Amino acid sequence: MKKTIILSATLLTFHLFSYAQSDSNTIENQFNTLINQSNNWQNYKVVEKNKLQQLQHNVKDSIHGLQTTIRQNKTSLIEQKQSIDSLSNQLQIIQKDLTAALDRENNLDFIGISTHKTTFKTLVWSIIITLLLILGILFFQFKKSYADTKDARKKREETEIELEEYKRTSLEREQKIRRQLQDEINKNKQN
Repeated sequence: MKKTIILSATLLTFHLFSYAQSDSNTIENQFNTLINQSNNWQNYKVVEKNKLQQLQHNVKDSIHGLQTTIRQNKTSLIEQKQSIDSLSNQLQIIQKDLTAALDRENNLDFIGISTHKTTFKTLVWSIIITLLLILGILFFQFKKSYADTKDARKKREETEIELEEYKRTSLEREQKIRRQLQDEINKNKQN
């Protein structure tokens, strides 16, 4: 008899354990089965104590399993949130670094002033164009001055030649006048 009780308890335990483990045997199904298999007595259901205890054990196991799953999910959620926060912080740092790198790439320090590359290029090209204009103006002024100087030298040479010619003619005239004067003096002396 002891062997029969142990054998039936073992079979019942395996049956209920497998019953509790199956996916189609939810807690609600187990309650329904327990209610359906129980006896009626004056509008009351009579449930076997061991089946009720087994159901209670299955419910506790399910609750414990769900609580474990909830704790694992919470832990996983916290880890994921921390990971997301960490990645978000890293992304913000990387974006700041990228912005700083782009600013450094697009800006130049010119005379201690940080300027944008396009502004610097515009400034440099305007300086180059201004210098070329000034160089062109100076070149034309030099060319004009050189031409004016050449004309002035030519006129000076012509003037010197005219002056030499004038001196020569004046000297000849003076000599002629002196001869005439001398001739007159000589004539007057003879008379």
